[in-house]
Amino acid sequence: MEEILAYSWANSPATAERFGNAILNHVDLLKSFPYIGSPVDGRPGVRQLVHTPILIYYRVNEAPNFVEVLHFWHGSRHDPAF
Repeated sequence: MEEILAYSWANSPATAERFGNAILNHVDLLKSFPYIGSPVDGRPGVRQLVHTPILIYYRVNEAPNFVEVLHFWHGSRHDPAF
């Protein structure tokens, strides 16, 4: 997330804060709707939430009742290794 925000600040300082807050607000939806994202093929238990151009990979842990964010990933990059 730090790299994404640093890039955004360097290339679009006028919109960087709004973009960062929008991503965090999208992630915050996972508190109420943990299954809002799509399952990721070939990655059991991993889901993907899209906030264009950022892909947010996460896992729902039901026993302790929390969502674990695994990666914030730019959509133009190759899929992350989990």
